[in-house]
Order: sequence, then C-alpha cells, then structure tokens
Amino acid sequence: MIVDVHVHAEPGATELNPAVARAAQRLGIERLCVSSLGDWSYVPTTQQCVAANDQTLALMRRHPDLVWGLCYVNPAAEPIWRGNTEHGWRQEVERCLQEGMVGIKLWVAVRCASAPARALIEHAIERDVPVQLHTWWKMTGNLPHESRPEEAAELSRLYPQAKLIVAHLGGDWQRGVAALRDTNACADTSGSIVERGMIERAVAVLGADRVIFGSDSAGATLAGTLAKITGARIGEEDKRKVLGLNALRLLARC
Repeated sequence: MIVDVHVHAEPGATELNPAVARAAQRLGIERLCVSSLGDWSYVPTTQQCVAANDQTLALMRRHPDLVWGLCYVNPAAEPIWRGNTEHGWRQEVERCLQEGMVGIKLWVAVRCASAPARALIEHAIERDVPVQLHTWWKMTGNLPHESRPEEAAELSRLYPQAKLIVAHLGGDWQRGVAALRDTNACADTSGSIVERGMIERAVAVLGADRVIFGSDSAGATLAGTLAKITGARIGEEDKRKVLGLNALRLLARC
C-alpha cells in the first residue's frame, strides 16, 4: 500500500481536488492523509480550525476508502463556546479523533518547541497519535512562528516517545536531515524540491524506518513527489517502508 501522509484540501472546497484524486488512482496511491488549513490564516482562531476540520471530515465522508484526516489546531488560540461547553484545542482534537481522524497537524501558528506546542505533543502522546509538524529553513527568513528543523529536533529530544512527522525534510533538506539525525522523529518527503541524492541521504542518515512519503498536494504534483521515492537508489524493501509501511505503523493501521 502507498500512503501519502501530506495532502491539503483546497480552501473552501467541498470536494477533493479532482486532479489529485485521479492522480492517486492512476499512480496506485491508496490513502491520502488530508488536512485543511481553512483560509490559510497563519495564526487561526479556534473557530477557524473547527471550520477547517469540518471540511476535512466532509472529505472523509465523501471518500471513505481514500481520505484519512489530520486534525488542524492552534494550541495557542483562545477557546470558544460550542453550545454550553467551552471548546479549545483539546476538545477539538478529541472531536476529530472520535470522528475517525488519524493524527494532528501543526502549521505555523506557534513554534513547535514552544509551551503551547509541547502541551499539544503531550496530549498526542496520551492519545497515541502522530503529529505532523510544518518545518522549513528559509534563506529569506521564516514567518514569525514558523518552525525550523532544529526546533523539531529539540522537541523530539524532549519527547522521544512522541510520534513526530517533520514535514518537507525540514525545507532545506540537507539541514533538516542533519538536524534530525540523533532523534526519534520521522521526516516526510513532501514539497516540490526534487534534487538528486535527497532521498538516498535521508535514508542513509535517518534510516529507512524514519522516512515517509508525502507530496504536499495539491501544491506539488503527486507524480513528481512519488518519483522522488521510486527513482531513488535505495533498496526495494526500503522503498516499501518509505512509500507506505512506515505510515501504516505510525497511524496504527497495520
């Protein structure tokens, strides 16, 4: 089974991007782990996260044999009231997990080693679910709360039992792989960057058990991001791990 752990819903869409769905079928990708970032506000409110997750839940219902959802939260956002009950990020995570989501998504609302993020990681450990962390290292400067791979490494050392998926191989993949070397964190291969040697280096440094296929579709093509793995000079068993077995293990689906 091929599992893509990093796919995004189109803003406001009530249907999965048709091009992504067709490409997944054509390429033999059997599961897409989808998160909605809503209107892509960098620091969303709890209400915006709830609306984004409602979109993901709708896509899960429309594509029950293809879409696995990731719950998007901002652990620093103020809670809201739903009915007569206070509803913060913890309640939102529980709502989403009860509805069948398989993990949590943290984007750029808070740095991943900050106190709010650590509280989220502790909750994820209690619930035994993975957290996908956006990380990037930009020569032009990161967003104010955007995490770098070194911060994800720090978080992993604080919580070695956490199931962390560091997105984009850290953005600058050479720096990201080096930062994660002595941690337990996994890294996904998502993003449009395609350079010879990146997958081989990630597998050599992190081990094949800690590298996971992700595309970042629809922002990147499924075909191009899948070819990074299928065309890599690694063993066939390592490819099977990267393409699906590692994701299934983290998501408790095997």
